[in-house]
Parts: sequence; C-alpha cells; structure tokens
Amino acid sequence: GVNPCAEEPLPTGGSCLLGSINLSEFVVDKKFDFDDFQHTIAIAVEALNNVLDEGLLLHPLQEQRDSVANWRQIGLGVMGIADMLIKMELPYDSDKAIKLCDEIGAVLAREAISTSATLAYDYGCYPKYNKFYLIANNFYLSHVTPDLRDYVYLHGLHNSQLLTIAPTGTLSTMLGISGGIEPIYANSYTRKTESLHGKDVYYKVYTPIVDQYMKEHNLTDESELPNWFVTSSTIDPMKRITMQATWQRHIDASISSTVNLPNEATVEDIEKLYIEAWKQGLKGLTIYR
Repeated sequence: GVNPCAEEPLPTGGSCLLGSINLSEFVVDKKFDFDDFQHTIAIAVEALNNVLDEGLLLHPLQEQRDSVANWRQIGLGVMGIADMLIKMELPYDSDKAIKLCDEIGAVLAREAISTSATLAYDYGCYPKYNKFYLIANNFYLSHVTPDLRDYVYLHGLHNSQLLTIAPTGTLSTMLGISGGIEPIYANSYTRKTESLHGKDVYYKVYTPIVDQYMKEHNLTDESELPNWFVTSSTIDPMKRITMQATWQRHIDASISSTVNLPNEATVEDIEKLYIEAWKQGLKGLTIYR
C-alpha cells in the first residue's frame, strides 16, 4: 500500500520516514551548485538513517518494528523546485527547466545509492537485501557508474528504498517556499480580516518569492513580472506530466503531485492526462478540478 499522499509505497507494517532538500538554496548567481547539492545528499541520507535507528524501538507494534528493521526504507526528496527555477529565470514548463531537473535528479539518485552503499560497508546491508534482485533493477542500473556498481556489489545497500518526493506542505509553508515539485500555485491571493479593523478588510498577499522579486525590482503589479513567473493555472497540464515523469525516472519510490485544472475541464480532458501519465511511467497522479 501507499501512505496518504501516495509518494511512499510500503510493505505491511512499513513506516513513512521522509526528509526533503530545499533546492532553491543551491542557486548561486542564477546557476545550480551541484557540488554543494551532492554533499548535502550524503548528509541527508545518513541523517535519515540515524532517525530510523533512533525511532526503531518506538513503533507501537512488533510488526512495524520488524518491517522497519528488515527493509530500512527512507524517503529523501526535494522541495522548492519552483523557487529554484524562478531564481534561475527558467519557466517551470520550459525544456531547459525539465533538462535541469533531469540532471539534478540523476545526481540525487547516484549519490543516494553511493551513500547507502557506504553505510552498508560501515554497518551492514538491510536484512532482506538480495544482490540478485538489485542487479536486475532498471532504476539501479540506470544510475550507477561502473565503479559504483562494483562497490555496491561488494558491500550491498543499507536501505531498500531511498528516494521519494512528498508534497512537503508543512515544511515548505514554514520556509516560505514552493512545495515538492509543484509550480507556484498563484502569484498572489486575496485575504480578508474581520477583527483587525472592526470591519471586513480585503488585502492582497503575494507569494514570498514574488513579493521579494517585486520589491527588489520596484514592481507595483504582478502583471509586470517576467515570463518565468508561471503558475499552476498558466502551465500546460501535459507539461506537468512531463516534469513529474522526468523526476520519476530518478526516484525509486513515488511522487506526490497535483495537476490543477479549470472548472471547465471535461471527463475526456482528465482521461487524456491519466493516459499520458501512464505512458510516461508515472506511478500516481492527482487531479484537482
């Protein structure tokens, strides 16, 4: 089965242990810092394993404790992708944005596998590890270099699952960034207060990165924003499928992502999206009409 947002398939008694890296923090002078990102992945994989060990005996059921111990599933993911692309001046639905995410995802997968192999060298493989299943696994084979493949063959892996992309709703809201791999939902929204002024007062609230950009460039209206400030309502839904499929190639678990459609969307529109999602290898998809 899967956890509630469907990004983490789990065996019976499995536990959902997730952590996310904020990609927008790796943009330096409109370029992505791959070296810093690679270093961060290694820290994050080790950290999630530490959390797994710390919490192992705290699961209430023996079935859960056994499952966590046997499979050692972790779910390292990413968030802040939309903010990252805006900082790099790339529209979310552009070919350059999708190519960049393809490169980032490949590094994420390769470094996560490498770190798990190092942990296996230090602490042993997860108990249910079977090298013969691994060497036939397309996800694994598409991400390892010959040297890494030899290293894993000798030492195994410390985790049966490594990567997932969650919605990161709470985390991203706390940090004021975009969630998971979602685009910016809207550049602004209208808020109402009833208590501050003794009457209903409406005011405009801008998404944090939009607000920051407008202040830095002395813009007075969101219509003046450059073309890389795209939102969920302006992106071609099929491009959303392509973006999720690009990330899914580099994720061994699954991805939580919502395609937003206008109220006028038809049954046929939604059918086309699900068929395209299936064709491109998505494991799941949410439609919000």
